Amino acid sequence: MSSRSLPARPRRLRVAEALVAIGTLTALVGCGRSEFQGLQQRTFPVTGEVRLDGRPLAGATVVFKPVDASAFKWREQPQARSDADGRFTVFTYAAGDGAPAGEYRVGVAVVGSSDDEGGDQVRRDPAAAKPHPRFGDATTSGLTATVGTSATVLPPFELSSQ
Repeated sequence: MSSRSLPARPRRLRVAEALVAIGTLTALVGCGRSEFQGLQQRTFPVTGEVRLDGRPLAGATVVFKPVDASAFKWREQPQARSDADGRFTVFTYAAGDGAPAGEYRVGVAVVGSSDDEGGDQVRRDPAAAKPHPRFGDATTSGLTATVGTSATVLPPFELSSQ
């Protein structure tokens, strides 16, 4: 056996090999993307409204947790964000596509800044009413939704700050 080592490859060659490997991997993953789309659940349009102490709640994140998670192949979690009038449109895979039909537990939370600088890029009045923390967890909120096999308009989610 010879103790000769192979000559070192030039840096440019190593970089080129790495780029070819990355390009090949990207192409393989990209080709498989259409296969994943066949695994997406069929969705149906869902709209609703969220209110706090009788007033529209702007900027709330509304999360839908399926009661029967086994029906979801990728553990999808439909969600929405309320506008200035408290209205929202649910999405699962793409903006406004809705949610798969089924029964859901719903959580609603308002994420605000924890500092004066708006650390999360959202400035909120510290004195503004906020939903009681129980509403932020779908398992404790008491909120539910049923999404049918056609467009669904949910009744308003009525939250309290108490």
